[in-house]
Amino acid sequence: MVSNNMEKNDKWGTTFERWLPMLALVAPLFFFIASLVRAFGIGTLPGDLNWVSSYEGLIMGIGVPFFVATFIFMGHRIAMRSPNTGIVVTVLGVLGTAFIAFISGFRGLAAGFVASGIDPKAINDGLESDASLTWLLGLLLYNFCFMLAWLIAGVAIMRNKIAPWWVGLAFILSVPSLITGQALYINLEIFWPLALGLWLLGVWGLVKLGDK
Repeated sequence: MVSNNMEKNDKWGTTFERWLPMLALVAPLFFFIASLVRAFGIGTLPGDLNWVSSYEGLIMGIGVPFFVATFIFMGHRIAMRSPNTGIVVTVLGVLGTAFIAFISGFRGLAAGFVASGIDPKAINDGLESDASLTWLLGLLLYNFCFMLAWLIAGVAIMRNKIAPWWVGLAFILSVPSLITGQALYINLEIFWPLALGLWLLGVWGLVKLGDK
């Protein structure tokens, strides 16, 4: 019985590892497509919510759970050369996915609220108010975890030569691009797709070229 269970676990692990690289690409791909939808102004909400696209939120919402696979894959690859760093990347990334899921869901809710006749300015002001930020403190901390995961992964990949240097650089540069487009709202149409394109490029490079 114990032997049979071990064989089943081995098959599960082998199958999961075979599927993991493909699963790791799903979230970055969906998010990149979503960012292009917003960059082209498709489904953009009115007024102060013009940084949100309803269709962007739908696409992000479908893809966001797969970030768990993305960070498991990234951590696993990094752990081949640096075990502790690989675990840190996976833990930080999975924790950070909670905030990204919230942001994805907010886009959908905002679209629904606007369609229900609620003032876009009131929705945006409510999200950015001190009261909201206080109650969202835990999720905001997870947002820092998310960004740290990309930075640490990028540095580890470049330092340990896990993949070509540009893979690590893509992960590192995605963070300032993300902050510029989504936190500072500077040229969102450029920096938002750039950040997510760098995620996709980096993960693809790690899938295809990691440890070769």
